[in-house]
Amino acid sequence: MPTNKRTPDDRGLDPAGITAALFRAARRAHEIARETGTKVVVVVDGRTVEMDPDPEMFDGMEVERARETATRFSG
Repeated sequence: MPTNKRTPDDRGLDPAGITAALFRAARRAHEIARETGTKVVVVVDGRTVEMDPDPEMFDGMEVERARETATRFSG
């Protein structure tokens, strides 16, 4: 029985690329917040909180998470 559910690969999307792009965007948001002296608004355990910016926390995350995502969708 066919389903209407489509995987990201069916739509020509690259899950690893999407994940890496989201991490780059988050890192940039933290960089901008640091430059402007503002907080970053994030969701932690379902709660919206403000935190001090820390762009270094994303160092290496893009590559590792992208690999995890690609593995999850390919296998």
